Amino acid sequence: MSQPIIIVHGGATIFDETTHTDILKAVRRAAHVGLCVLEKGGSAVDAVESAIWQLEETELFTAGRGACENLDGEIEVDAILMDGQRLESGAVMAVKDIIHPISLARYVLERTPVMQVAGAGATRLYNEMVSFGYRKEDEPGRTSRGVHAVGCDTVGCVALDESGRLAAGASTSGWPGKLPGRVGDSPIIGAGVYANEIASASCTGKGEQILRVVMGREAVMYVEQGLSVEDACLRVMRSIREKTSGEAGLIMLDTAGSVGLAFDTPHMPVAIARNSDVVYVTMKPSMSEIPSA
Repeated sequence: MSQPIIIVHGGATIFDETTHTDILKAVRRAAHVGLCVLEKGGSAVDAVESAIWQLEETELFTAGRGACENLDGEIEVDAILMDGQRLESGAVMAVKDIIHPISLARYVLERTPVMQVAGAGATRLYNEMVSFGYRKEDEPGRTSRGVHAVGCDTVGCVALDESGRLAAGASTSGWPGKLPGRVGDSPIIGAGVYANEIASASCTGKGEQILRVVMGREAVMYVEQGLSVEDACLRVMRSIREKTSGEAGLIMLDTAGSVGLAFDTPHMPVAIARNSDVVYVTMKPSMSEIPSA
């Protein structure tokens, strides 16, 4: 049996100081909800969806209710959810008029034979998901929380459940004024997110830079080669800075519950929860500050 643990991030960027208190409350709440799901017997996939759903509910991040308009003044969102045990993922890209793409990404993962759906096709899937009752719609474009999160308090995430199963996810709208139809790293398996039976990673920052080095897969590959998740994060950050301009970050877990994280931006809000509590919350995380298990 593994000790459940979840790590949530709110993006590698710079946040206005006036928002820091609310951001820390938001990532703490998301981590708490995700851990609650794990401790109620939910899977790592359940926990990642629930935690990211919680972040999408706020207007503090470029995801969900905080999504930014593209060059045409429209909002298009992306999300991915990956199950490390099955080595399968579900992703949606450039979807309009929905608040919680992470739940639609899970629908793709669990109820379709494909791994990525974009644009109008994803919108049709959303309508199908609601009509089949996979998720209830509380208001137009807003689906309710997954069943495992009901009863827990009330944007990327990695989680380890008690069975040793790893999962990772991400949700975003991309930067303000992006080209219509632009898809960054977040919903791309191996770039913004990667998870297998050894380790999981969720990346954040400048999407085109992350895509160029396939950052999530590279980070997990270093763990496969024998590095700790902490050293893997440092190695992949060195790689992205050497090959691009950087401006990125990532969080990682392995099957032992070891934590890794690194970033080269002014802020990367992070919350870590385990042992029935949120044990670490900060705008500028440091490996040396994280409490031991």
